[in-house]
Amino acid sequence: MAVEAKGATTDVGERPHRPVLLAVVVGAAVGLACIGLIISILAIPFFALARFADPGKGLDEPFIRNALTKVALPAGVILGSLAGLGVGRWYRKGGRLPEE
Repeated sequence: MAVEAKGATTDVGERPHRPVLLAVVVGAAVGLACIGLIISILAIPFFALARFADPGKGLDEPFIRNALTKVALPAGVILGSLAGLGVGRWYRKGGRLPEE
C-alpha cells in the first residue's frame, strides 16, 4: 500500500527522505544552539570563579581569558557541529520534529 504526499510516493512503513537544504537548516539551527549552550556551560564557571576568587583583577588573569578561547570556544564548535550533523542526518532520513 502506498501513500502519496506532495508528489512523493512512499510505502506505509517507510519514512520519507526530506530535502537536503531543509536538513542542513535544521542541523545548523541545532548546532548553533548547542554551541551557545556548551560555551555557556564551560565559560560561566571560569568567569564566576575569577570574579569571586579575586574581585579586583580576577578577570584579567591569562588563565581565565585563555579558558574561553582555548577551551570553551573549540569545545562548543566541535560538539555543536557534531550535534548539528547528527540531527541534520536524522531529520533527512525521516526523523520527526515535535509538532507542539
